[in-house]
This record gives sequence, structure tokens and C-alpha cells, in this order.
Amino acid sequence: MPSDPLCRLPDGLTLIGPPPRVQPGEVVGVVVARNEELRLGAALRHYRQLGIGPILLLDNGSTDGTRAIAAGVPRVHVVAASGRYADSGFGIAWINAVLDRFARDHWALMFDADELLVFPGADAAGSLPALCAHLDRVGSECLQAFMLDLFPREPLHSVAYRAGQDLLQAAPWFEPPRLRREAIPDFPHVAEYGGIRQRIFFPHTQPDRPLRFLHEKLYNLGFRLAVLRDAAWFGRLAPPFPPNLTKVPLLRWRAGVRFLSAHATTALRRAAQQPTGVLLHFKFLQDFHERAMDAVARNAHYAGSIEYREYLRALTRDPDLTLFGPASQRYGGPEHLTRLGLMADSTGWRAERLAQSSALVD
Repeated sequence: MPSDPLCRLPDGLTLIGPPPRVQPGEVVGVVVARNEELRLGAALRHYRQLGIGPILLLDNGSTDGTRAIAAGVPRVHVVAASGRYADSGFGIAWINAVLDRFARDHWALMFDADELLVFPGADAAGSLPALCAHLDRVGSECLQAFMLDLFPREPLHSVAYRAGQDLLQAAPWFEPPRLRREAIPDFPHVAEYGGIRQRIFFPHTQPDRPLRFLHEKLYNLGFRLAVLRDAAWFGRLAPPFPPNLTKVPLLRWRAGVRFLSAHATTALRRAAQQPTGVLLHFKFLQDFHERAMDAVARNAHYAGSIEYREYLRALTRDPDLTLFGPASQRYGGPEHLTRLGLMADSTGWRAERLAQSSALVD
């Protein structure tokens, strides 16, 4: 049967099965996946509990059970993405295309299979559409968040997590980060660095190290000259940075809105008083070494998979690597992160949640 012309996507993207039917007030999810059977089921269950609507899973050549897991969850629509991940701007071009086609004038949530979004009140079932309705009322078009790495107590190779289990059973620990913020030109105009990934895998990127500080200053001076800024060889001289933790995962999708990267978008309205979120990040399970080797072998990620090369160096130095330490805390839910100042609540959103709770009791 020929595909519906109204559902056509750019070359390289093919919708498998019927198109999503998005109802008013629903949030459209989108996730790019490749061989994510270990975490995908837990992630989809989490977002269903939050009350998400249809989810578009962009499958980039999975050879494991990723598609079978997606097929077993209602309202998950697989889009086969046949091109090279790097050539799509690391999935960003694909995401923009499917959201343009299926999510126009709806709220959209971009997430990775190893990310679980939480926000104040997220422990209440169906809280995501309520949050989006609140953001509409206060004139906001987005929710900003940062990635918080969660990890197990034991060495990573000893983790025995099984697909479908609660991710927090395997990796319930985190280290409260001291975030360093730097201005960037694109929305949300800030990049946040720090946390346990920088401390363990990227200590050489600390800006207070004299050579790192000098490198950055000299590079920034040269970057002011267009002839250098536009030269590929000069870009390779950029000082190393740890992973950018800032994301804008939840946003109202409309004409002209675009993800520019996983960490930046076109301009969006943001209310003076509104909540923020945290993406619980479950990279550190028993497959960490294998996935880092695959990322380097395929050269599939930013700057020649430089982040994953650092992971492999650390694992070579210490095959029994564990992230657990004296500063580790066990995750205790969204309010735990709010008390630590890792995400913000707002008076209006708190009042709406209390009113809803009172209505349910009555």
C-alpha cells in the first residue's frame, strides 16, 4: 500500500506503519535510537507515566531488539532513519523534520533513551500535560533542564541491569554537581559544565588550570578574526571542553522553531517565574565500555567522538572504574533535587499542584 502523501518525510526517513494522531493538549515525544534495547523499555514506561502522547522513535539502523520493544508499546511510531548519524547533525535534522511534520502547534519532548525527565511534581501520574498547560498560561514556550548522571555503587562492568527493569534500581546514586556556566550565543544562552563526568573523565578541562586558561584565552583572541574563525584547521585547535549538560528538552513546536543542536534552539519565550527540570542520565551501566568503543569505531559523534575517546582512556587506566564516592547521594525523587537547588519550582506551578491535589481529595 503506498504511503499517505501527507505523511511523507525527507529522503532517508521512512515512517513504519500508520502516522501518529495527536490530540489537543497532547505532548509529542521524539527519540533517536540505535541499539537501545537495554534502556528503551524503562524510558518509554517513564514517559507514559508522565502522560506523554505519541512518541516518534527514529531508529538509526538498530540490530538488536529496539524496534520490537517499540512495537510493544502503544502509540510509539517508528521512523526508519537510514542515513549516517553524523551527517544528520547528530540526529538534529531528523528530529526537526519529524516534529515539523507531526508536532506543529503542540508541545514536544526530545529525549535520549538513557534520559528520564523529572521536574517539580513529576512524581504525579500525568503531570507532563499539566506542566505544559501551566507553561502556556505563564507565556513560556520551553522548559530548561540539565543532565544529572546517575550511577551504580559497584564497578560498571559488574552491573547486572536487565532490559525492562527500573533504571533507578541499578543506578540510584548521583553526585550533586557544582555547575560552571558560560554564555553562548544561541538559546538558552548558557552552557553548563561540571559534575561527575568532568571530575572523572575530563579533569584536564578545568578552566583554573594555567595551561588550559592560557589555551582558551589565545584561542578566543584568534576566534575574533573571521579568517581564522572560518578555517577548519583553526577549529581543530579549540581547547577541549567537557560535555555540555544544558538542554531544552521540552518546547512548544511552531513555525520557525528549530533545534540547533542537542543543547540549543532558536529563540523561545521564557517566563520570569517558571520551573526547571533535570534529565536523569543513565549512561553508566554494564554496556558503557562497549558503547564507548562502538562510538569511537564508527566516528559517529561530535568532534570525532572525542568524548567517548576520553571514556576509553579512563577505562584503560582503571578497568574496575566506579563512580561511587564520599559525595554520592541516593536519588530521592524530584523534591530531593529541588531541595538541593538543582532544579527550580515556582509559586504558580506549586499552587496549581496543590489545588489539583485538593480537588482529588474532595
